[in-house]
Amino acid sequence: MDTVEFSRYIPVGCLVLNQKDSKIPDQLWHLPDLNHWHHFSTANGQHSANNDPASPPLPVNIQDLLLASDALAPYANLLLHQWIQLAFSVCLDEPAQGIVRVYLLPDDIGNRAVSRQNSSLRKARLDLLGRLDLSNSTWHGEAGPNPSANPSSLSSAEEAVDDGTDKEETLLEMFNNIPSPNPRPDTVEDPYTRDAMENLLESNVPGLSTTLFPYQRRSAALMLQREEQMQKVMDPRLLKSVDREGKEWYYDAYAGVALREPRYYDEPRGGILAEEMGAGKTLISLALILATKHIPAAIPDIYRGPLVRAKVASLADMAAACITRNGVPWKSEFAHDEFPFSNCIEVIRRNPGCYAIPRPQERRALRNEAAKVSSLKIYLSHASLIIVPPNLVQQWQQEITKHTNGLKVLVVVENRQLPPVEQLLELDIILFSSTRFERFLVDPFRIERYRQGGSTWVSESPLLQIHFKRCIVDEGHRLGNSTTSNKSNLHLLIDALQITARWIVTGTPSKGLYGIDNTGVSDGDRNARLTAESSGDLEKDDLKRIGSIAAHYLKMRPWANTHAESGDTPAEWSAYVMQPKHSRESHGRKDCLKKTLESLIIRHPLSEMSKFLPTVDEKLVYLEGSYFDSLVLNIFSMNIIFNSVQSQRTDQDYFFHPKSRKALMQLVSNLRQASFFGGVFYRPTDILQSVNRAVDFLAKGKVQISPEDDALLRNAIEFGQVVLANSLKECSNLFQDIPLYVAGFPWGAGLVWSLNLQGDREIVTTSRLMHALQKLLQPIVDAPESLELLFQSGSFEAHGEDERSSCLEAQTSITGSGSSKTKVNKLAGDTRPGQDDASQSKRRTAILKMPFHMRENASAAPDKTPETKIAEPLSAAMLIATASAKLSYLIDQIVKYQGEEQIIVFYENDNVAYYLAEALEMVSFASVPDQSRNFKY
Repeated sequence: MDTVEFSRYIPVGCLVLNQKDSKIPDQLWHLPDLNHWHHFSTANGQHSANNDPASPPLPVNIQDLLLASDALAPYANLLLHQWIQLAFSVCLDEPAQGIVRVYLLPDDIGNRAVSRQNSSLRKARLDLLGRLDLSNSTWHGEAGPNPSANPSSLSSAEEAVDDGTDKEETLLEMFNNIPSPNPRPDTVEDPYTRDAMENLLESNVPGLSTTLFPYQRRSAALMLQREEQMQKVMDPRLLKSVDREGKEWYYDAYAGVALREPRYYDEPRGGILAEEMGAGKTLISLALILATKHIPAAIPDIYRGPLVRAKVASLADMAAACITRNGVPWKSEFAHDEFPFSNCIEVIRRNPGCYAIPRPQERRALRNEAAKVSSLKIYLSHASLIIVPPNLVQQWQQEITKHTNGLKVLVVVENRQLPPVEQLLELDIILFSSTRFERFLVDPFRIERYRQGGSTWVSESPLLQIHFKRCIVDEGHRLGNSTTSNKSNLHLLIDALQITARWIVTGTPSKGLYGIDNTGVSDGDRNARLTAESSGDLEKDDLKRIGSIAAHYLKMRPWANTHAESGDTPAEWSAYVMQPKHSRESHGRKDCLKKTLESLIIRHPLSEMSKFLPTVDEKLVYLEGSYFDSLVLNIFSMNIIFNSVQSQRTDQDYFFHPKSRKALMQLVSNLRQASFFGGVFYRPTDILQSVNRAVDFLAKGKVQISPEDDALLRNAIEFGQVVLANSLKECSNLFQDIPLYVAGFPWGAGLVWSLNLQGDREIVTTSRLMHALQKLLQPIVDAPESLELLFQSGSFEAHGEDERSSCLEAQTSITGSGSSKTKVNKLAGDTRPGQDDASQSKRRTAILKMPFHMRENASAAPDKTPETKIAEPLSAAMLIATASAKLSYLIDQIVKYQGEEQIIVFYENDNVAYYLAEALEMVSFASVPDQSRNFKY
């Protein structure tokens, strides 16, 4: 058996045991010689020369008794296999106690002599490390009253970690305390990158027509530094400790791994730009692109190698190939009017930088097919790939036009096809809408084959032949929803491309992470505010999303490690980063979490940015709810009363019982949504069931209730009957939309265009029906005779009946399919939290992703001028109100200010945005088309 020198072991700590536990007789225990340290022999007494030469060997009979004791028996195999070395001495101050010194063999030493693959030994070593006394007094033979039992307690002062005694710090607080960007151009070796960073810090970027704020300069410069200067960072799983001889060693408390030398990883090239909304994240990204437009992507180290030619090339061609393959920014030197040697540029373009990568094969590819496909040529590009939500494409185009000059940009939306590779290599930006990008490379069938281990190379897209300098995903926080086994289409497609740096641009990397300005706030108020705005469940979800972004999009190690990598182990984000309060399996340290956040996220605290941003005049507006608002919100109160009284406010059938927390949280969430519009909550059939059950509860009288509860229940029943008699509530459920009040309806023919089949000149309708009517009337809006003919022919009413039936059929099919799949748990009183249809929400979300001009009902927007004369029958028609007080207020304010202001509306739920967008479509349809560009939502 090979051995490892004793000096290579780490003197870690001690185990203290009593004489009684050791079962060593008194005559042996009190031998004078045992007051000195004696080492254990390994392998049945052999290889004693491997033990501490400064201490004699322990008598075999005493060693056997010690190893048979309860304290040491679980670790005897560790000694036998040389994973540890041991030494024993009777305690100096307590003769009835003995001390066993433990020396640990690090995992990065002696692997050829001692295998570390035995899982049972690893488990025993982990257990041993958790039981050690690490105090210096015990190591020197004096068992102290307060043993230190964790290697983390011996960390150096500057890297001290949490021991559970310090103040609890929320994830939101950590996010707001991320240090401001501090780029260091002097540490960057590459001269071209260093010059670009200095240009950014001075806001002297060629082609940038806007002067950057200081914070924007720092953020852009740090982004570039992270792209080009790959810093080495210590494995965040490791904790630096100090052994009994004062030497450093590194410990992974979760896996029980001990290392003499730390393990380092390259920081990810990229990260998350999380500056506040309105801070100019788009401008920061464009400044970064402009500052580096002359610097091409570099060949990955794994694919570097000599260029093999079929025949000997000219000296000029070989020199040009050397320039392009090594990423020399030749454009900044050659491509200007004063450069006299135009033939040099021609030769360089003839020898673009490239490298070859093997094409992955399909699992069941035939041998002759595999022989045909060997490698794919990848061309180095100067371009940045930008992927944005469809509704932000126009904004990016406007920002590019407003702030930059000289950028070659290709915008790919709708069905636009890509040009060949040669033309793509001349671009600086390829701007994709996310929906167009997702369906561009592979179809859903091929994506499924990719997930099952197939290849994405079946699509010969020119994008697959380009190595992009960077990829920027705007509002990319949705990438945090991917998992190893279930990646989104966007994720899969990005993974199929060759990209040097990856960025996500979002003000909120996750739902619970946002900026808080604590300027002028006391520490106590600040901490109370942060704690109140952060919950354990929300933190858990936020951390999962950040972990998904780090591992799957940014490929950040060790979180992106795989089992296939030799010499390293996969790192479980849930175990190492997520905190113990989030789950039983989580053992993360706060220092590990903070370091990871700081290496991922670039942002300035809101307090630092407030002086650069314009002053915000806040105005709090209190709205009086409409009758319909009051009606719906009181339905929630009615159901809470039904539940409370009939459950007697006890047991898990009660909303406020701890075991019904999920139902209560859903109730609160739905109640918040209903404060905007709640017509879709609580179907009439559900209300009828609840009312009937309450009536039956009172009639039977099986449960004695107080007079107060009896009055509460009777009032709730009376209110429920009022709701059941309200036809508008039933209509809002049927049409899944906000009722609108339209006055001056043409020809008094509004009956078939209404929700409740009532009214003539004043009707209750929906924006969808009004969109259909606008499309019908638009071609003849200024032709009274044609309008009269349309009405007299019966087409006007026929169209109304068809549209009304179409809306009802659409909602019936959605709610019908959804109700069969969705199980809703009812509580006491036949009550439920109140649910709108999930399928409806998905349809609304899809609509919101489309820009105005692409929406179904906006595609026929009239191309008219403000001077267009509206025919008399239509001129008196107007939208006078909606069933939602909040929606009515928003429409009034937007119409009032949209001609002179840019308007941004914040919302919590996609349905809110849907209702507002539909109403604005109807309003903008009848206004000047150019004004619609001022609507942002």
